[in-house]
Parts: sequence; C-alpha cells; structure tokens
Amino acid sequence: MACDSNGRVIETRPASFRWTAVETLLATSVALLLSIHFASSLVWLLLPLGLLVPFGRPLSEHGLDLRFRPPSFAAHLTLGISLLALYAALHASVAHAFLHQSFAARAPRHPLVDLVREFLTVGFPEEVFFRGYLQTRWNRVLGRTWRIFGAPVGAGLLLQAILFAACHLVTGDWTQLRVFFFALLAGWLRERSDSVLAPAVYHAAANLWYRVLVASFR
Repeated sequence: MACDSNGRVIETRPASFRWTAVETLLATSVALLLSIHFASSLVWLLLPLGLLVPFGRPLSEHGLDLRFRPPSFAAHLTLGISLLALYAALHASVAHAFLHQSFAARAPRHPLVDLVREFLTVGFPEEVFFRGYLQTRWNRVLGRTWRIFGAPVGAGLLLQAILFAACHLVTGDWTQLRVFFFALLAGWLRERSDSVLAPAVYHAAANLWYRVLVASFR
C-alpha cells in the first residue's frame, strides 16, 4: 500500500504482468542454457539469488526461511511414503506391461550420502528457482485466490509447474512431463510451509527413488 500527496491510500501492484512474464521467462531460459552448458544444477540456485539479493527482494518472502512445517512431521512421513509407494507401483506396472522388464532389487551402497547429494546438487537449487523465485514472483502479480488443504495458492502454482515440466523436455524424453505433477505437489508444500525446504527434501527423495527403480527394473 502507498499514499498520495493528500494522504489517501493507493493500492499498488508490486510488479506488472508483462514485466514479470519477461523477467521469469528470460531467467528460466538463461538458467536452463547455463545448467546445460556447465552440466550443473547449481545455476538454478545462483541465478535467482543474483536476481533477489542485489534488488533488495526479501529472501524469506521467496521461501528461503528454512522451515519444514506445517504440516506435521507425521503428515510429511505419511504423505512421502504414500507417494513413493504409488510411484513405485506405477513404475512397476509400466515396466512389466509395456517394457517387459523383470525386477531385481538394487539398492544404493550409500543411500544417505546419495540423498544428501541429491538435496544439495539438484533438489534445493531447483526448488529455490521454481518454487521459491518463480512461484513467488507470479504470486505477487496474480495473487493466491484459492486454498487447498490449508495452503493459499494461485495461478503461480500452475505456471511454475508448466515451466518446470518444459525444462525437463530438453532431454528429448516426453515421459519427463510427469514431473508436472511433482511440481504441483512441491508448489503446494512451499505454500503450506512458507519455505522451499520441504519440497527440496521431497525432490531429493524422489530423485533417489527414481534411480533405484530404474536400476532395479531391467
């Protein structure tokens, strides 16, 4: 809110739709190209920080207050295990029915180390960009007009999920579009906890779980 010379309150929008579209699409394109060029996901962390810190944009507003709750730890555990089990069932169904693959469990030698690596090198950087930077920038323009299971969300949730899925198509594998649904969950978690920490943990766990399933079905 702001006031004019007569002291009357004027409603102001933090950013225009057009400028936010240009900024976020350009940032996404640059980050994608640099991440491919340098073969590093850390670009997804460094670029948004470069757009936020110099311009005095509060990091806490963009989900960089590292809180894991709400929901409760029990809810996170139940949700996380349920989603991993569901994905495993779907993966197994496709592997058996269409790819004619057999199952032989292959667990990583150092799962905790691999999980931390996924968190630091992929999960956290990508969450900072897509759910922290992108989603927040669009929330400021379009607002959060809906409430889903206790979390205020808006069109920014859908926009970041679309861009997240589109960026995964650079591999040439159209099945990567499935990450759109994860992006919706991650966006909801970011709004529910007001932090990117929870979606980053889910992201790391999902990536590691995917690698285990791919290695186990051949």
